[in-house]
Order: sequence, then structure tokens, then C-alpha cells
Amino acid sequence: MIQDSLASSGRYAALHPLFPAAFAWLAANRGIADGRHPIQGDDLFAIVETGPTFDPAVRRFESHRTYIDIQVNLAGGEVMEWLPVAGLTVEDGFQPDGDIAFYRTPAIAPTRLHVKPDEFAVFWQSDAHKPVCHPPTGPTSCRKVVFKVRG
Repeated sequence: MIQDSLASSGRYAALHPLFPAAFAWLAANRGIADGRHPIQGDDLFAIVETGPTFDPAVRRFESHRTYIDIQVNLAGGEVMEWLPVAGLTVEDGFQPDGDIAFYRTPAIAPTRLHVKPDEFAVFWQSDAHKPVCHPPTGPTSCRKVVFKVRG
């Protein structure tokens, strides 16, 4: 898991060959409409969404086996909770046509990332994450881009 500001995104270019393309797309498309946007076929695409944040008690931890997530907060801020997948109990496992599994609420406290506008978090396949939770200031609307990067 990584959390940093967009201004520092270049330092992560060597971690994956598609990371530079994701951040370049964002620089050119910040005002794009909500929805799924192809960048490099199924290897790299963006999901832009605007909506409310949620009480973390009603959200579930998730992970992916095919894609790495780069989650960029554009407006509003949010908390993303993080735990390693190892040791979590699967609640809804991967379906044959899907890239998401959900986990039962663990007994241990997660790491809470306060991701502010113009900050991002990267979640690898071994990272369980619970995005779009209320920031410390309380419920808000947030706008974000989730890049799906084939791992």
C-alpha cells in the first residue's frame, strides 16, 4: 500500500510500466464525466465516480486478484482503511467473471488513510481496502478516479 500526493506520483513510475500512463491520463482528463474510461484496453482503465462517503461500519474490505488499484481523490476527501489480506476471512469470494472478493469485518483495527484531494493510494493484490469512508470532518461528497492496472 502506498499513499502520497499527486505531485509526487512520478517517483512511483518504476513500480509498474502502466503507472505513468495512468497519471498522464489524469493530468489530461481531470474534468471528465463519471463512468468507465478505457486507456489501454483491459490492461488500464479509469473509473470516475462522484458520490457520498459512508460510515465505515456499512462498508466491507475488498481485494482484487487481477488488478492493482490506484485510487485518486479529486474532491471532498475520504478515509480508506487498509489491512493485509493474509489473515482475513473471505465473506464473498472471487466469482469466475469478477475481480473482487469481500472480507468479514476483522477483530483487529485497520490502518486508516485520510486521503485528501490531490492525493492517491495504491492497493496491490495483497492489500485489503475499504474506500469511500467518512473523513475526520464527517460525511461529505467525494469525487475520485480509480485506475485499474493489470498486475
